[in-house]
Amino acid sequence: MYDGTSPSDRPGENNPLQRAPSLQRAKGRARITVGTTGDKTRLADLYQDGCAKVRLPKVYGPANQDPGVEAVLLNTAGGLTGGDVYATEAEAGDGSHLTLTTQACERVYRAADGIARVETRLTAGPGAHLTWLPQETILFDGGALDRALHVDLAEDASFLAVEALALGRLASGETVTAGTFRDTWRVRRDGKLIYADAARLMGDIDGIAAGPATLAGMKAMATVVFAAPDAEARLETARAALDDLATAGASALPGVLVCRLVAPDTQTLRKTLVPLLAALAGRDLPRVWHL
Repeated sequence: MYDGTSPSDRPGENNPLQRAPSLQRAKGRARITVGTTGDKTRLADLYQDGCAKVRLPKVYGPANQDPGVEAVLLNTAGGLTGGDVYATEAEAGDGSHLTLTTQACERVYRAADGIARVETRLTAGPGAHLTWLPQETILFDGGALDRALHVDLAEDASFLAVEALALGRLASGETVTAGTFRDTWRVRRDGKLIYADAARLMGDIDGIAAGPATLAGMKAMATVVFAAPDAEARLETARAALDDLATAGASALPGVLVCRLVAPDTQTLRKTLVPLLAALAGRDLPRVWHL
């Protein structure tokens, strides 16, 4: 029976016009493939969609050295929040050199609902050199992030990667009293798993990080993985680069070198992280790391 009111005037949870509107979510996907022409690495394929953008700055090196291709990833959404999805795929073809980095630190903001998902899939062919160097991820109070890195390497390919996390902005006095952070690594060589890692922080992250067996109250941490046929031979080089940071260490198994760093803040972390990455990469880091 018509009561003289419009649907938007009628109370009740079953009124579709009174339900909360769906929040807008950011989605982005980027894909890049490089190969070789003669003795130089060249772009073979590039795809970008949504908030994911890729920029290819000019890189230079010695005349007798392939400088490779450098790809700078941008998230034009300005950060991540619950429900956002960001995916990256990259492939370095036979004998090529590919470096991937980000324009700036990624920010994970408070999530009204849901979780932000970031997935990265990387492939390196025979004789290829692949480097994954995103700048730090900053987790804000209430942020929620599920991040996964999958890597497939040919038998003689080399791979260098870093993932760094900052718990809020220390200079602003921020604390992360609630949030979710999940991080998964899987690195395979010729289909065989050679490195697996998983981390999870949930709830009062600052409280969890205060424990002596976790971060001892520190606010920044990083994991560095170097996979190459002779990776273990770089162990002393890595340890020398870590000497100035007491809360850092390196270990190695055949073909895999792993470094862990924790620091009071990102500035302190970078003082050790940048020279460590440069030493393992055998070249300077991308210019965006020094801006």
